[in-house]
Amino acid sequence: MLIALMPLFVLPTRAANQLPPGNVGPGDVYLALGDSLATGSEVAANDDGLPGYPDLLFASLRQINPAMTFTNLGVGSGETSSSFIATEIVTETSQLDRAVAFITTERTAGRVVSPVTLSIGGNDAAAVVQPPTPGNPPPPNVDQALSLFRANLSKILDDLVAALTVEGQRTGDLLIMNYYNPYPGLYDLPAYQPFLPANPDVELPRFNAIIEEEAAARGIAVVDVFTPFQGREAELIFVTRPYPALPPFNPTDLERLFDFHPREAGHRVIADQFFLTSGYRLKAFLPLVAQ
Repeated sequence: MLIALMPLFVLPTRAANQLPPGNVGPGDVYLALGDSLATGSEVAANDDGLPGYPDLLFASLRQINPAMTFTNLGVGSGETSSSFIATEIVTETSQLDRAVAFITTERTAGRVVSPVTLSIGGNDAAAVVQPPTPGNPPPPNVDQALSLFRANLSKILDDLVAALTVEGQRTGDLLIMNYYNPYPGLYDLPAYQPFLPANPDVELPRFNAIIEEEAAARGIAVVDVFTPFQGREAELIFVTRPYPALPPFNPTDLERLFDFHPREAGHRVIADQFFLTSGYRLKAFLPLVAQ
C-alpha cells in the first residue's frame, strides 16, 4: 500500500505557498525559534517528554544535507511576542537578540543559517480566549492584544530579515507558521460562555490574519498549520474531546483538560507543513505522519 501511495507524496516542483524567488535552501545550520511548540513542552500533567516539530523537521533536512547542524533557541515557558523581544533578567538578552547574534556569528564563521523557523503568537492568542484562573491577571482586551501583537511581530520579522540579509540578498530562508484553533465550537456551548472572555472561533483567526499580512509584506513564507488541524483536534491536540459537560473549576484540571499543545502526531503534521512550504526537494517525500 505504501508503494502505491508514494507518488502522492512526491514533493511538487514548488509548494503552493511559495518562498521568494531564489530561496537559499538548506544551509549549514537550521535555527528554530519560538514558543513551547518549538521546544515540545506541554503542561506538566500532559508532558510526553518528546521533542517539538523542529527536531522532526531537522530529520528531513538532514536527508538533503547530512552535515547540517541544528540549534533551537525556542523558549517553552509561555513565550509571547512581547517576551520574545523583552530583555530577560537572567540572560540580559531576549530570544530575538540571541537569534540575531547567532545568525551574525555563524555568517562570520562562514556558515549559512537556513532555514530559520518561527512559531510565535500562540500564547498571545490563548491569553484572550482562555478563562482567567485565580492569581492571574484578567484576559487582555482583544483589540489591544491584536495591536500589540502586530507591533511586536513587525519588529521580530524586521530584525530577523535584516540579520539574514547582506547587500540586499537574503542569506537564509525564514518561515513562520500560523496557528490551529484548539477550541473549535467551545463558545457555542452555553455552559462555557460565562467563563470564556472571547470566542476562539472569531478571535484566533484575527491573530492568524496578522501573521499572514506581516509576513506577506516582507516576502516571508507562511506555513499553514490551521487547515490540516481542522477536524483532527482529538488526534492532534491534548484538549479533551468531547469537551467536559461543565467547565472545570479547578485550575489544575482546567490546565490539564484544555492543554492546547500538540500531541506527537500534531508535531509531525507541523513539521511536514514546514517542509512542504519550504519548497525544498527530496527525491520522494513521505510525510512523517505516514512514516
